[in-house]
Amino acid sequence: MSDNSELPGAIVSRIIKSALPDNILISKESKLAIAKAAKVWIHYVTASAIDFSQASNRSTIYPKDVLSAIEELEFGQFNESLEEFLATITNTKKKDKEEKEHNKEKEKEKEKEKEKDKEKDKDNKAKDDSTDKKDNTDK
Repeated sequence: MSDNSELPGAIVSRIIKSALPDNILISKESKLAIAKAAKVWIHYVTASAIDFSQASNRSTIYPKDVLSAIEELEFGQFNESLEEFLATITNTKKKDKEEKEHNKEKEKEKEKEKEKDKEKDKDNKAKDDSTDKKDNTDK
């Protein structure tokens, strides 16, 4: 596993700034230290989540593995907010999928209507052509 990746500085700064009161400043070195600590935390939680997934004979880490890892690392007080976050993501994905399916259905209906309109146009044109021929033969 490569350890060369760094967390995006702008995102880390935004997160730190959102946690600070307006009257508190933070040095550049402190931001870097927090970014490094966050990176270590990510590795730590990931390693623990891997243990949970492997204990279940899986090679994929699922949210339940992450929640179990956080609980095991004695940070279980965060699990409630994480579960709410996961529920929000799941609901959003479900709504997006339903909307996409609904849009596909509407698109299919539009295509069917276009086909019907084309058929009507062909029928009308054929009728017009036969009427024109009849008119021409009558003259």
